[in-house]
Amino acid sequence: MALFQKSVLNNYLAQQDKETVSKAYKKYIKFFHNLEVQKNILEIKEEGFQQKFLMELFVNVFGYVMNPDPKYNLTTEFKNQTGANKADGAILKNGNAIGVIELKGTNTKDLENVRKQAFDYKANQPKCVYVITSNFEKLRFYIENAVDFEEFDLFQLTQEQFALMYLCLNASNLLNDVPLKLKKASVVKEESITKEFYNDYSKFKRELYRDLVKNNVNSAVFRSELQKEDETRAIKNIKLTLFKKSQKLIDRFLFIFFAENRGLLPPNSTVKILKQWNKLKELDEYVPLYNRYVKYFNYLDTGRKGTDKSAEIFAYNGGLFKPDGVLDSLVIDDDLLFRHTKQLSSYDFVSEVDVNILGHIFENSLNEIESINAEIEGGEFDKQKTKRKKDGVFYTPKYITKYIVDNTVGKLCEEKKREFKLDEAEYQKARKGRTMDKLRELQAILDKYRSWLLNITICDPACGSGAFLNQALDFLIKEHEYLDELQASLTGGTLIFPDIENTILEKNIYGVDINEESVEIAKLSLWLRTAQPRRKLNDLNNNIKCGNSLIDSKAVAGDKAFKWE
Repeated sequence: MALFQKSVLNNYLAQQDKETVSKAYKKYIKFFHNLEVQKNILEIKEEGFQQKFLMELFVNVFGYVMNPDPKYNLTTEFKNQTGANKADGAILKNGNAIGVIELKGTNTKDLENVRKQAFDYKANQPKCVYVITSNFEKLRFYIENAVDFEEFDLFQLTQEQFALMYLCLNASNLLNDVPLKLKKASVVKEESITKEFYNDYSKFKRELYRDLVKNNVNSAVFRSELQKEDETRAIKNIKLTLFKKSQKLIDRFLFIFFAENRGLLPPNSTVKILKQWNKLKELDEYVPLYNRYVKYFNYLDTGRKGTDKSAEIFAYNGGLFKPDGVLDSLVIDDDLLFRHTKQLSSYDFVSEVDVNILGHIFENSLNEIESINAEIEGGEFDKQKTKRKKDGVFYTPKYITKYIVDNTVGKLCEEKKREFKLDEAEYQKARKGRTMDKLRELQAILDKYRSWLLNITICDPACGSGAFLNQALDFLIKEHEYLDELQASLTGGTLIFPDIENTILEKNIYGVDINEESVEIAKLSLWLRTAQPRRKLNDLNNNIKCGNSLIDSKAVAGDKAFKWE
């Protein structure tokens, strides 16, 4: 849920004066990285540290001026314009609050519990743009809305992480709206990249399908289909199969492009394949370029041991790269494949193209899917009766999916915590002086809630590109991390529940959609969200399925009739 587009952020960070930031960091660690200070912060009550926290961080490190200095731009106990409630702090410009600060003690582990109160204060200040929440151990920074934020671990902050916090919170920057300008520039950049990437993606998909039809309709792969009496229907079926295979092939490439940029595969794998292929041509050892890619797909399915000449490739599997007799035997033009895979792999899938862009790609590509399907069937494509309108398929913005998850899964989790009497304040108290029976009781509550959480079922009956499922996955991951923090406070150690992303995908997340392309992209988005080096991808065939979730009668819905069993 980062606030800023990475390449834009890197440009802003590069413009900061390194010496100034370094001096500020030295001031910062002198207080916040002092182990004795940290120990006292963990034990002190909220009210007893608020003033000191604002002085040490906002005044001494970030350069604000505290009230009652005549030139103050930082104050405590700032009253709402309506009602008697007060924010713990406010950053002022020309007498108006442009930022509100809400503080809690370290016994408040989850800063989500502070968000609503802080944004209620923001709503009472018409000029307010920034919201800052903290429990003295962690700090969150929001701009304008509660969807995206930057979070900082104040006790563990590296100098690189501090540079970002300095960019956001330094008085000169914030009072001149540098963070807001950065966010707006990020939105513009992301929209530009999304449009540019989609144009390249869409062009590849269109040209690939046309090429597959040109080179494969009369292939031996489809001999049995061609021998049917209704040749016209047979050709249509072949074209439809080729179109679906083109989508699957592009999904494979998308995974590779993401993986080689994010440390899951050897870097520049695509470029190396293209260079090796060119080298083989020069040596008069020509093979079709697609054959080289199919070989690489097989490595991703079963793995390849590393040698002194070639890097190891882990067997990620998951079903996407499982051998596909039809897809793997297709004929594809070398030049087309070379041009488009080189172009798409040139994007930076760390700083430019993120997983969320897939949702926009899916939305934009639906009309193309309808257009090609209409072309195959020999009918006219009516933009007013697209699959988006018929099937109710729309891309769901992040702030909506977050609201839905918070008010469904989130509410359910809160009810269970109350039912199990899980009080996070009890886990912040020191172990000394507490009986073993009490400690066991608190541990049992954590175990009980964890067990319930591991068995919750979340199903989206119209999952589309997986926006809701990805948001639900994020929520459950954070809920397990919250339990890990309570566990660490209780035991005095650091215990992390292992392999939680895969466990959630296997046990908790389910989706159905009537659109086959939606199902495949939903799977891909979940794979990309959870993929980690040297860890197999989950097989999602039993979790994300294609069908009509409203109708289980084949007489009514045909092949799309759906029963989960």
